[in-house]
Amino acid sequence: MTEKEQASQTAARQQTSQTEQSDQAASATGAGDAKTQSQQAHLSNKERNQKVAQQQAELLEKQTKKELKTEIGIYAGLTKRNENYLYRLNKILTEKNYDQAKKEAVLQDLAAELREKQGKGITANRLYGTPSDKADEIIAGPKKKPQPVTFWKMAVDNGLMMLVLFCAMYAIMGLVSPKAIKVNGGVLTLLVTSVLAGVGMAFFYQMAADRKSKKVRLPFWKMLLWSVILIAVWMLVFTAVAAIPGAVNNALNPIAYAVIAVLAYLLRYYLKKKYDIRSTPF
Repeated sequence: MTEKEQASQTAARQQTSQTEQSDQAASATGAGDAKTQSQQAHLSNKERNQKVAQQQAELLEKQTKKELKTEIGIYAGLTKRNENYLYRLNKILTEKNYDQAKKEAVLQDLAAELREKQGKGITANRLYGTPSDKADEIIAGPKKKPQPVTFWKMAVDNGLMMLVLFCAMYAIMGLVSPKAIKVNGGVLTLLVTSVLAGVGMAFFYQMAADRKSKKVRLPFWKMLLWSVILIAVWMLVFTAVAAIPGAVNNALNPIAYAVIAVLAYLLRYYLKKKYDIRSTPF
């Protein structure tokens, strides 16, 4: 081999070695770049998570300060016992997911009332009951006030009540002594005396209600006198109507009286529910 050929081969080997070294360097550089990019991406995600966590912590701190400020404002000026009461009430309402705005308004109203009452020695427990009971009352809302019963509603209610009692009495009398019903009259007597009794009782209850509310302060002796007059009128009408002969005033079968008593009771029950009649007895 000539010297020229040896030199050519040596140059080729050197060039190949340089190319391999360049490729290795490029490969190492690429791996380094990829590693650097991975580290940068990981660092970026970590910074982003740290930033989100910091924002959440700041938001929670602001909310806590706001709630603390609100509570301090609500409880300011209260005794320890009343303050503890409102704190427990607040906790119960929160656990039951009561509306936040409504809850704050209710607590402020209660605190204002307690500041006024506690100077007289009145505590929250005495004024509102237990925190649980008060929370249930707040969630349920204010109770509807019963509407006052008018005179004629009261008269119908009491008239039906007397009809039930008379029919039940006639049914029992008819089973025990059938002749007793004929002596005391029949259907007309039953209806007239029931209506009169209903009106008379409504009049008496109205007087008693007016006296209790001090609208008309009747003396007790006048109320007693009116009671005697109403009973006397009722007995007089009962006697007069019972003496009326004819088919309209015939006595009925005891079973018929029992059926009328049941129907009158059901009608009275329906009217009491529909018109919310609560002020009459029975």
